[in-house]
Amino acid sequence: MKTGRDIWEQALRLLRYTNGYGELDGQLEASLYKRGLAVVNQIYADLWFVAYPGDKGPHPLRSLDQEICLPGQLRDDGMAYGVAMLLAQGENDGENQAFFAGVYNQKRRCGACGRRIDVLPSINIDG
Repeated sequence: MKTGRDIWEQALRLLRYTNGYGELDGQLEASLYKRGLAVVNQIYADLWFVAYPGDKGPHPLRSLDQEICLPGQLRDDGMAYGVAMLLAQGENDGENQAFFAGVYNQKRRCGACGRRIDVLPSINIDG
């Protein structure tokens, strides 16, 4: 089970928004935490539509302690990069934002790879 908090903390570590020991910085985290639930929910909804095209979408998390219900690859390998991207954007951290946007878009695309269907028209020449 992976929760919104797990994703949130992973994103903070990816951004290196940590203290000198690599641990989450309580003071920095407190200022970012105000946006945490909204940022996690935004990426959750985005990846939901990648995993389940045409679905009406997930119920937003009410707290970061709730479980993320996405397929493993999108949840475990992609979601933290999207959260990191939005956090960096909100902090005017352009270098991190650009880097994580690129990684997130690659991970997001890979999550949709298994969902392709044959859409080429077929021609019936018999009649």
